[in-house]
Amino acid sequence: MSENPESESKRPPRYYIEVLGKALDVMNVMKQQAGELRLSEIADAAHLDKATAFRVLYTLEKRGYVFRSLQTKKFKLLLGYRIYRVGYAQLSSEDPFVHSVTQGLIEEAKRWRVELIVMDNRADPATAVKNAQAMIEQKVDFAIEYQPHYRVAPLLAEMFAQARIPTMAIDIPQPGAIFFGANNYTAGLMGGQALGHFARKRWHGRVDRIILLELTQAGRTPQSRILGTLRGIQSALPAADHRGVIHRDTKGTEAGGYQVTLKALRSARPREHVLIAAVNDAAALGALRAIHELGRDRATAIIGHGFGPDPRLRVEIRRRDSALIGSVAYFPDQYGSKILPIILRWLNQEQIPPTNHTDHALVSKENIRQFRPGREDGKQR
Repeated sequence: MSENPESESKRPPRYYIEVLGKALDVMNVMKQQAGELRLSEIADAAHLDKATAFRVLYTLEKRGYVFRSLQTKKFKLLLGYRIYRVGYAQLSSEDPFVHSVTQGLIEEAKRWRVELIVMDNRADPATAVKNAQAMIEQKVDFAIEYQPHYRVAPLLAEMFAQARIPTMAIDIPQPGAIFFGANNYTAGLMGGQALGHFARKRWHGRVDRIILLELTQAGRTPQSRILGTLRGIQSALPAADHRGVIHRDTKGTEAGGYQVTLKALRSARPREHVLIAAVNDAAALGALRAIHELGRDRATAIIGHGFGPDPRLRVEIRRRDSALIGSVAYFPDQYGSKILPIILRWLNQEQIPPTNHTDHALVSKENIRQFRPGREDGKQR
């Protein structure tokens, strides 16, 4: 007996993908409304139950076609629109850590359909000012500043304030800007404790001098990384004499780390035990070159900060007799996935904390295999 012709006509065509059809129904509803909608509103208009509508919306959100406000819980369609234009002035395209941050931002901007205008500050304050003016002239909706000179930060802040452009500062604070970067004191504490535990285990707690490789041009916030480092060393070696602390400015560069470390270690006796804390991995790599030249690998221990994609870090940490005992990782490849959602929430008039931190982890000889290149999060893949 044949089926009812009426029920036959209601059956979807042979090649019809039902779940895709539901997704398109949801997107059509959101396109027609052209605004933010509640889950229940979308489900009713698309003739779906709420559970199905939520699964469709969740998938579309993960793929960057839909934006969900954390404050209102409403959904907004992104497909087919240039939602926002965001200007981004990177610190320097020649820095591996910064390059990783930039690539993450570019990928995330594509996912969220954000127009990202990338500029290069070249670690130069005058260039940073020119780039800020260019972003203002292009009428960006939001500006991201990544530059290391705290003295020029107030000028940049005033320029963007006059243009009524909201801003975010990466790693180095800027007046009036949302901050994203390291929790410097906590990161320094982590590195300092690693140095102290190493000295206690290998040298029975004997430390003759501590060299702190700094970046003074970046101001007080990165300096708290150095304060945290000292506190970490003191907590691990409470009985040690910490009067032999040497502060040296490296300008955050490999050349600077090499020059100041070479000069500081030339006056050290061969059997002196020295702990070195570098403000970033560039300075740490420069310091390592000086240590190798002077043959002081066994009498020196150094900790870096950043653990970006520079392959030399992995080589050094894996070397059995290397003075580099580890680096505090900040996961630059993950900056973009954290920064873009913060900016979008702010532009959608949500409340955003003024300070936002990246994650931290200590990479050492013992756990280096857990940190895969391009995914510095300690997760295997």
